[in-house]
Amino acid sequence: MAKTVDMRVKAFLIFLVIAAVSGCSGITVSQDYDKDADFAAFKTFIWKVDPESRQDDEPEMSPLVATRVRNAITSELKARGISYSEMSPDIQIDYNLKVESKISSSNVGTTIGYGAGGYGHVGGVVISTAPDIRQYDEGTLYIDFYTSDDLKLVWRGISSQVIDKHEEPDKVTQQINLNVQKILEQFPPEVKGAR
Repeated sequence: MAKTVDMRVKAFLIFLVIAAVSGCSGITVSQDYDKDADFAAFKTFIWKVDPESRQDDEPEMSPLVATRVRNAITSELKARGISYSEMSPDIQIDYNLKVESKISSSNVGTTIGYGAGGYGHVGGVVISTAPDIRQYDEGTLYIDFYTSDDLKLVWRGISSQVIDKHEEPDKVTQQINLNVQKILEQFPPEVKGAR
């Protein structure tokens, strides 16, 4: 009987850990676009704002982060047949990163404690419930496509993810690459019901 309870508690704890880890690492993406744009015609691009003169108000978009974002965008677009060219580019691309501190809460959180009894004593399981409140940072990356001739915004891709502002550089690069990949998997959009 005690071994059955022990196995159930261990299984439940493993489930909680897996749920917590997978919930924190998720990336949410979305897009918005002009249904009248001819996305198939986009073969070349240039940066809307010169990378050398870019001055961002957001401290998260440091020159190091901006370089990682540009490298990831360039790599992903190249794989889709869209290359960087200053000679008559079809589109101009801009990007931005916002980090917001957020608080989440749930009505009930569950804490489980397990103790094994000593010789001649029975162990026990303690379950308590209380509101679960946590603070976290959410990073949102925006990638915007503008037509070169009239600078009209025709596509915007967005990703959001819980982040750690104090990650190692390699981890930051991995997160940026994955976010850019997920955003650009939406491009070109499947235009339905064009006006």
